[in-house]
Amino acid sequence: MTSSTRYLSLFSVLVVLVKGSTVPSALSELTTSGWTSGEELPTDSFYGETGAPPKWEQIIKMLVHEVTTLRNKQFVEEFQKPVEEISSFTQHQVPSTPPHLSKTLCSTSNKEACLQEISRGLQVYQILLQHVKAEYPQSTLLPSVTHQTTVMIGLVKDQMKAAEVVEDLSASERERVLGELSTGTEWERKTSVHAILRELCNFLVDTKRALRRMGKRRGKDFQ
Repeated sequence: MTSSTRYLSLFSVLVVLVKGSTVPSALSELTTSGWTSGEELPTDSFYGETGAPPKWEQIIKMLVHEVTTLRNKQFVEEFQKPVEEISSFTQHQVPSTPPHLSKTLCSTSNKEACLQEISRGLQVYQILLQHVKAEYPQSTLLPSVTHQTTVMIGLVKDQMKAAEVVEDLSASERERVLGELSTGTEWERKTSVHAILRELCNFLVDTKRALRRMGKRRGKDFQ
């Protein structure tokens, strides 16, 4: 190929790009994954970078992706069923999973109460993930999920008034949560792993919505 031909080829590519041809990239895939329900990202972050999503939202987005991937993988491997049948397991519940965030509580101006509920719930899931690890030790995603959950707890606590910060779960509370899971049959323990991952994903989505509403009401209080 001659030099002039190479320049013409390059020019043709640039013309196509300028005219709006879609060129997929890892960044575009990450930022348009669809789970954000079409809401616009906030314009501030912990680091003050205009236009960048806040740190908490980046972490939640990563967590939702990893937890969903882990849940689907565990479902296929443990139950030998296609992921399309995952909805057939919605009846399986774990009593110790935190309830969904109160829409009434987190829709009001009571920021501290909502943050307390989020912090408490994430701490319970932090303990429940120990059961997931015991039943599914081969997971390569679980260490990241556990770490990012811990980071998220710290971010939430940082936004709370010192007098309102939720204390860590006591040893007896931790034992009670795990004790409810370790006494079942092998089938019950497998279904409990699935239920924990499913409900953690739901809790994270609820948390994202609550924090976004809080940010819109309070400006930069939780950015």
